[in-house]
Amino acid sequence: MCKNEKRTIGSWKGAEVLLKTFYQQEEVREMTTRTKIIGLGVSVLVLLVVFSGAAMAAYPEKTITMYCVFAPGGTVDTSIRALTPESERSLGKNIVIVTKDGGGGTMGLALLAKEKPDGYTLAAGTSTGIVRVPLTLKMTYKPLSSFTFVYAYAGAVSGLLVRSESPFKTFKDLVEYARQNPGKVTYSTMGTGSPLHVIMEVIAMKEKIKWVHIPYKGTAPAETAALGGHVDAVSAGDLTKALTGQMRALLIHTKERFEKLPAVPTSIELGYNYYNDTVFSVFGPPGMDPAVVKKLEDAFEKAQATPAWKQWLEQTGQVTVKMKSAEYTKFLEEAWSREIQIQKALGLLTEPATQPR
Repeated sequence: MCKNEKRTIGSWKGAEVLLKTFYQQEEVREMTTRTKIIGLGVSVLVLLVVFSGAAMAAYPEKTITMYCVFAPGGTVDTSIRALTPESERSLGKNIVIVTKDGGGGTMGLALLAKEKPDGYTLAAGTSTGIVRVPLTLKMTYKPLSSFTFVYAYAGAVSGLLVRSESPFKTFKDLVEYARQNPGKVTYSTMGTGSPLHVIMEVIAMKEKIKWVHIPYKGTAPAETAALGGHVDAVSAGDLTKALTGQMRALLIHTKERFEKLPAVPTSIELGYNYYNDTVFSVFGPPGMDPAVVKKLEDAFEKAQATPAWKQWLEQTGQVTVKMKSAEYTKFLEEAWSREIQIQKALGLLTEPATQPR
């Protein structure tokens, strides 16, 4: 082998050693960089968890605004006011109730959907604004994805009422009069698309009669219209006026007879195959922190043990419900599908006016 060949081989070997050294150094630097990045990421994550935990531990730090999506004096309004004092004590901050009514409870929900999910703006409403009204009316929100479903606290016991001096003594009297006088009987409700409206249309369809629906912004004004003689009857969201003797109940919208009005028939036993399964509840904007939701759940549940809450139940005839966020979310998802099937079978619906998500 010549000297030049020996030098060439030696040069290649030297280069190979240099390249190996270079790559080894690069690998060390790369590993060091990755380690630093991972370490930085873990540190940031830890800080986020610490600060988030501290923030949630401090919640609430200021007054909470609670939209009431139905008119003042109605069952939703009085129900949340019965729960508020004890909830404020549990949370350590005031809860200010602000009326945002209209659209069967959907106008207030539409406003809520645009709020920050920080737990400082909530709404008291019913499942009607999620699983019934959006089926027949186009909403600006997506019923099953535009909210955090915080807590369901009461179940509705509703019915068809007339003023005490009404000539209609029984439900049969009202139906027969409507049959003989098409379009003459008028009734009020808390809003179009509510179960209180739908059930009256189910009855009209089965009985082959025609009566006129007059919607209001809540049960209170709907009842006032009936008491004042502006309508013949009210498909009411509660039975308060019947329990106090101001009005007479002709029909109850439940599966079973109401123990406080045992002589009044139900929509199910009369063969209409439709009843009111509405629940009263607290909603929040979408994406609320689970820790905040948990604090609210606990506060509202604790308030259900107070004399104020029990007095409200006694006065209105409603029943206590305790559905926390996960259970309530599942309830609404199932109710959405069930209501579509029922209304399609009754010929009241072809496709939902609002998509759920």
